[in-house]
Amino acid sequence: MHLDQQTIAVVMMVFFCSTLIIAAGLVFALRASEAGRLWAFGHVLVSAAGLALAISAASGTGQLGTLGALAFVAGWLLIYRGVRVYYGVPAHPAALAAAGVIGLGLTAATSGMPDGQQVVLRIVYGLLALVSLGTFATLARAGRGRRSIGAPLVLVASLVHLATQLAGFSHAMNLPVAGGAGAAPLTLFFAGPVGSAWLLAPLMATLLGLFGFTVMAMEQIVAHNESGARVDALTGLLNRGALEMSALSLVARWQRDGQALSCLVIDIDYFKQVNDTFGHHAGDAVLREVAHALDNSRRASDVAGRYGGEEFCILCPHTDEQQASALANRILRKVRAIELPAGRGHASVSIGVAQLRGGPGSKEALWRLLFADADRALYHAKEHGRDRYVLASSMAAPAAASASPAPLLEPEPDLAG
Repeated sequence: MHLDQQTIAVVMMVFFCSTLIIAAGLVFALRASEAGRLWAFGHVLVSAAGLALAISAASGTGQLGTLGALAFVAGWLLIYRGVRVYYGVPAHPAALAAAGVIGLGLTAATSGMPDGQQVVLRIVYGLLALVSLGTFATLARAGRGRRSIGAPLVLVASLVHLATQLAGFSHAMNLPVAGGAGAAPLTLFFAGPVGSAWLLAPLMATLLGLFGFTVMAMEQIVAHNESGARVDALTGLLNRGALEMSALSLVARWQRDGQALSCLVIDIDYFKQVNDTFGHHAGDAVLREVAHALDNSRRASDVAGRYGGEEFCILCPHTDEQQASALANRILRKVRAIELPAGRGHASVSIGVAQLRGGPGSKEALWRLLFADADRALYHAKEHGRDRYVLASSMAAPAAASASPAPLLEPEPDLAG
């Protein structure tokens, strides 16, 4: 099946008018995602360029076609950069900008040559093929560890683009010199007065890619919003709501399999004095440092969160009270290495450790019981000198309680309260 050039030009104009409107709307819809913004702006450029190329094909305006081809390359470079940003690999914006400038320079230098149109086509098709290959390689390599509904669609679109661009490059290499026998006006996607219908494949691939990129960006925005609803903005640990949801899940697992579950409740010593003496910004810095120490001390299976204020909680599945005390010791050592502002000593924490030992009951009631036991042990640690941990089970035996570790660092005198 063959379509005449005018028919293809009209199809292109209708198609790219539609995608331009869609992409312009996505600029606002995807503004919360850096990768989404790059994809949306890239597709705005690609659609505007495609529209310019279609008008050039319909009117025979070669200069407009050259500008459209350059804008087309610039749009796909933005899209490729967005893919790299999405997967967290180096985006190399300077290198991509340099590639665009080199393409512009080559196009400007060759556009006045007798066979300038063919050379422009070869440059544009070559650059687009490289960008499509880079996009495909990035998706195939980085996408293995990050599942997305939209990624396979973009992967297919990149393959279609790559195949058609290589075919277009090969065709452009075999075209006669402009002005010679058999020469004909050229435009991107098809060449000569008659084009094969399969050359419309890039249009369909563009639409498929636009849809796939939109899905990927929306997935990223949703994931970011979900993360923001679960993570404490200051410390990066789980917030109280997310911590309690995890706790209920772990208690339900304890009810099913009976594996040990322990809880550490941690409070920063003399934190009010830190705020009063050095200000809330300094207090926030101490909170972040302590949270970092907790995060680096816990195991991958442990769940750490900020319970409120200067109080933290760590849940340790498959861990009894004695095993949890090893974690408490690690935390004490790491926190003691945190310097307070103005060289006024080092931070310290008090820790209560408890193991879930409750009988039948709802998971909510068992969680409250576990936390209350650890919280009582925490206050016992504070009452007996701070900078130490206390096991909830030891509180029933005073002799055992007296054997809890003694503080290695005393609080600074001007911060004691």
